[in-house]
Amino acid sequence: MHSAPARPNTGKLGKKRRKYKRRILTLDETARVLARLEEPNKLVIETCIATGARISEVLGLKWKHVNFKDGAIKIEQRVWQQDVGPPKSESSRRILGIGDLVERYRARAAEDGADAEALVFQQKRAPGKPLWDSGVRDALHKAAQAENCDFPGLGPHSFRRANITWRQQVGGSAIEASKIAGHSDLEMTGEYTFVAPERQNELTRAIQAKLSAAGSKAERAAGQTQLAPLPDGDAGPVGGRSLADVAPATGILQ
Repeated sequence: MHSAPARPNTGKLGKKRRKYKRRILTLDETARVLARLEEPNKLVIETCIATGARISEVLGLKWKHVNFKDGAIKIEQRVWQQDVGPPKSESSRRILGIGDLVERYRARAAEDGADAEALVFQQKRAPGKPLWDSGVRDALHKAAQAENCDFPGLGPHSFRRANITWRQQVGGSAIEASKIAGHSDLEMTGEYTFVAPERQNELTRAIQAKLSAAGSKAERAAGQTQLAPLPDGDAGPVGGRSLADVAPATGILQ
């Protein structure tokens, strides 16, 4: 008896299951949570929000990676389990604009007497060692709990998802969001993009408004189109002429 041939190994893995339901804080919730955070946790989280950087990348920043003139940070390394090493992938090496946070970084540099080779975010009790990401997460959860908006899965990475989502909402393209996030393809960016019901309704109403405007235009055009009157006494074909011959301009009878 011959055994059935083995099925070829396609190398395909099952669909990845998420541990928590995908969710991001609203802008209002985010603002309230940030107001409760203290430094340096607040600047760490705000950097994640502003740039979409991973917290490991933010904690791996050295002062030489901060460009005050251009208002940008350069991702060249990351902290993983308290070890400083190269970023997650080659596409993760990138330059990110920090917008209005540049003055906050400038003030922190002046306060710390920043050295080019020093980490931007260090432990107070152990200078030279990177800040613990667990401490940042704990502070974030406490602030969110105080504002009644905490949820399983809330963390610096959820703000990375928020950045990718909000960046596209304010007009950025998916390609721009992908490059800034350091994703290798747009499919991954799509996984990170969260379309909230509020945003869906905003887009839906925009479509409905355009459709309504088009409908009103069509109604006005229809109201302006009238049949040309027949000659007096004519109720139909006369002298070999049909209604179409009498009123060809109406465009109704073809």
